[in-house]
Amino acid sequence: MKLLSSFPAILAGVLALSSVRGDEKKSGDPMDSNNWRKWAPDPAPFLEPEESAECFKVAPGFRIELVAAHPMIKDPVFAEFDLQGRLWVCEFQSYMMDAAGSNSNDPISRVQVLEDTDGDGRMDKATTFLDEVVNPRSLSIVQGGALVALGSGKLVFCEDTDGDLVADRQTPLIDYATSAPKNIEHAENGLHYAIDNWMYNAKSDRRLRWDGGKLVSEPTKSRGQWGMDSDAYGRLYYNSNSVWFFTDSEIYDGLYGSSKAPTRSVRAIRVNTALNRAYEPGMIQEDGRINGVTSISGLAVHSHGAFEREWEGTIFSFSPGTNTVGAFRPDAPMPQTTQYEHLLYPDDTWTEREFIASTDERFRPVNGFFGPDGCLYIVDLNRGIIQDKRFLTRYLQRQSVERELDQHIGKGRIWRVVPESYQRETAPTGLVEGLSHPYLWWRINSQKRIVEGDRDDLVPDILKLATSGHPQGKVHAMWTLAGLGKLDPELIKAGLGDDDWFVKLTALRLAGEATAQPEVFPERFVSAAKALAGDRTDLVASYAGDLSTRGYPDRSSSVYKDKAPRRVSKDKKLKKTYLAGRVIYGEYCAACHQPDGRGLENVAPSLMKSDWVNGDADVLIAVAMHGLTGPIQVNGKAVKDVPPIMPPHHFLNDRQMADTLTYVRNAWGNKADAITADEIKAYRGKHSDREEPWTQEELRGR
Repeated sequence: MKLLSSFPAILAGVLALSSVRGDEKKSGDPMDSNNWRKWAPDPAPFLEPEESAECFKVAPGFRIELVAAHPMIKDPVFAEFDLQGRLWVCEFQSYMMDAAGSNSNDPISRVQVLEDTDGDGRMDKATTFLDEVVNPRSLSIVQGGALVALGSGKLVFCEDTDGDLVADRQTPLIDYATSAPKNIEHAENGLHYAIDNWMYNAKSDRRLRWDGGKLVSEPTKSRGQWGMDSDAYGRLYYNSNSVWFFTDSEIYDGLYGSSKAPTRSVRAIRVNTALNRAYEPGMIQEDGRINGVTSISGLAVHSHGAFEREWEGTIFSFSPGTNTVGAFRPDAPMPQTTQYEHLLYPDDTWTEREFIASTDERFRPVNGFFGPDGCLYIVDLNRGIIQDKRFLTRYLQRQSVERELDQHIGKGRIWRVVPESYQRETAPTGLVEGLSHPYLWWRINSQKRIVEGDRDDLVPDILKLATSGHPQGKVHAMWTLAGLGKLDPELIKAGLGDDDWFVKLTALRLAGEATAQPEVFPERFVSAAKALAGDRTDLVASYAGDLSTRGYPDRSSSVYKDKAPRRVSKDKKLKKTYLAGRVIYGEYCAACHQPDGRGLENVAPSLMKSDWVNGDADVLIAVAMHGLTGPIQVNGKAVKDVPPIMPPHHFLNDRQMADTLTYVRNAWGNKADAITADEIKAYRGKHSDREEPWTQEELRGR
């Protein structure tokens, strides 16, 4: 679960929609805690950008600069540069406008285009590209316009036909982020363009491509919750609210394996009471901080940017709930990277702190990216409440009102992190030159413009680059030609004989593309692959050896495709319920428990053949409706490495809940009776006064 699909949900508690009931006490109810008064009794002050800038502590060798602020932007959640150096910003103006989340789908948000007209690094001109829309969550600048993901549940192609930077034509393309209108925390986002010419999305199991003015969709592995990134070697990066980052290399046939953050540890420089479940005993430490992240939101990877060589491959991940940015440095350069080190820095007051930490409680880094200048940009929502109403606990709602965290909305900033030794690289003069630029940003965006623009006129120059350029330029040239359908077998042959390991690896990966059969490793290159099986780079040798004997792996194997069991298909009523439940599960549950029900380490346990799922229906209903807290056992074994909380889902109506639980009880090898809407209705009536999550002891007596 996420906090504001955009922003990772601090998994917890109970919904309070109507009023702040601070005086309605229940004996022993932990959510009635006022523990914030011990560490943070006063209202959270609003700071102007210049004041907030004084609150940062950043790692030695870096500085933070303000790029943009209100009123130029309001409630920013996503930003992307274009090739002209303009910054496009998506805003969430109707998000949590008060502690009750009133009018959350009002069409009052916009997409701003910012420009730095005097070259001082600070945006000084704003043009509203798209106005009066519902919470735009992501965008991608494509040939002819921009794809904008709206909170209305649509992906829209927006065109500026007269060159004034204002969209005067909007064409809805596909359903996208369909759950956003009702549950903004569980909806697709990303539209991140990677080296293989596909756009990848978080909270999603599909990737997209803009091809000749049309959108192409294809299944892919389900990933992440909010934010996507990739590096120069085709690795994808994503996160969950309780895990700083995950990475996989599906683009390169899984050759690099997969990694995740080595720890959940976080070190802030202020107390962290404004968290959704900070009422739980032990959640807040004696110094007022939490130990483990619960609100990770967005990430960015330094891959061929402006930071010094020692920072190459470092992952920067954002924790808005603790007002910090964490940094994770690889143990070795590619292709030897195997694990990451969590970088912490000495602090006179708090002993240790993150790469960036702020004492400003309203500093909310919800997203970030590396720009054309090679520097790290941080999107700061800059507000008190960053938890959507649907999951806002009574505890946090009461605290938010008392400490005025619900005040001062419509703000926001974008910051830039710059090395003290920074020297700007010259921008390329053309798209082909951009393919070999030192910064990945220019290479990937030049590639995107060429492929999406179908620039066949540039093919001769790209072919030259593919055989005589810098290794990274050769790689991007090959992927660009593949995107244009112009990859020649002779170019693959040259790549297989290159001195650079990544060029050879890419030639092996794209050999099928050169013969118009992407899933089949060509027979004509088998002998060359056998020769490379003795390559000095183990990764190349291993891949070449596998391809020469077994061919490409099944690239669809990582994509889970649900199929109703035969016994379900034979029962028309059960099948209808199963299919309806599968859709709802995909929207609200799959990000944590995964589409295949196997769960996710550090996030959620497996649902496959679980005694919680297949056992007493009343127990499963209780868990789904009000949530579960504390340690649990599944099939008699203690569950480890997942947060001790399952959030409530009583916002689903009776039919939706019944369908979802029936699906879960009949998918992935589970086999149990269907659950009816009447059973859900009966539960609601019996437990209408309950607000807190259940414990295992309450539900199962152990």
